[in-house]
Amino acid sequence: MTTLEEKRTTVRQVVAAMSAYTLELRPAQVKLNQNESPFDMPPALKQEVLARVAQRPWNLYPDFEGVELRSAIAGAFGLDRGNILVGNGSNELLATAIGAFVGPGRPVIFPRPTFTLYEKLVTIAGGVPVPIDFDPSTGTLPLDAMLRAIDAAEDAVVIVCSPNNPTGGVLPGGGLNALLATGAVVLFDRAYGDFANDALPPLNERLVTFSTFSKAWGLAGLRVGWMAATAEICREVRKVKLPYNLNVISEAIAIAGLERRDLRDRNVAAIVAERERVAIEMSKIDAIRIFPSSANFIAFRTANAKRIFEELWLRRVLVRDVSAYPRMENCLRVSIGSREQNDTFLAALKESV
Repeated sequence: MTTLEEKRTTVRQVVAAMSAYTLELRPAQVKLNQNESPFDMPPALKQEVLARVAQRPWNLYPDFEGVELRSAIAGAFGLDRGNILVGNGSNELLATAIGAFVGPGRPVIFPRPTFTLYEKLVTIAGGVPVPIDFDPSTGTLPLDAMLRAIDAAEDAVVIVCSPNNPTGGVLPGGGLNALLATGAVVLFDRAYGDFANDALPPLNERLVTFSTFSKAWGLAGLRVGWMAATAEICREVRKVKLPYNLNVISEAIAIAGLERRDLRDRNVAAIVAERERVAIEMSKIDAIRIFPSSANFIAFRTANAKRIFEELWLRRVLVRDVSAYPRMENCLRVSIGSREQNDTFLAALKESV
């Protein structure tokens, strides 16, 4: 018989059965394991923003609705403030939207391999994960298979990240419109969209788009994300969103980033150019096979990923071991860094294979 104390300490079975999202932390001179931008905000701009923040009262709560940042985002992307929600990273907003749309028994379709957090969040919400396995080396996501799964399901939600993490592949042309045409709700993660030159998609009554300041904007340490949707969707998702979920410092710095979109554009162009250069150099190495990527990283397969991972780390280069992902056996993922960092990685890789 279960005692009262056991009832108090026993978590839900679905939570007990899953593992936590984790990242192995190791010191490294060249850190290329988290898809971070190699470009920091210029020191002079940092000082300017910190001066703004210093003028604000820190003893008071931040703006309940993030009005200033939402207004700045809306102005930058031609939307109304009512089409925007902001939060502590796009992952928080994705979790919030899943809480609003996904309930017990609702099927949620997503390609696999993809960001493992999606399936965890769906499972916690009581939804039914419907992964669509695909070959990650093709460079595209399994649109046709996803469309068939939507057709076979009832009242499905779709989660798709394009470019996809960790594979770098994208939806085929017209893919997002094809998904929306089915009538399914689509949660569209465009965390890496700037590196594929993908514009923010138009609003749609069944579309929720998630963006981040962590990647292209180079502000990962601030944890700022935003969600775009119709005003009706935003009103409903706001009911689930935690209050005061963005601090005044992060909000002020994100607004400063929006004011200097030229910096973002320049840095994205440099990262994309480096991605293409690194891909060419990696393709010359017989012992590895790279996956086509439209993101700020490259996934690649080797004969022994764990050995190569350790060899690279011994040479002061840290990459991401993604070999535990479905269909990613013996695969690693390297973020695109500065030219110097990338040269160090390439030299270490050639020595390690």
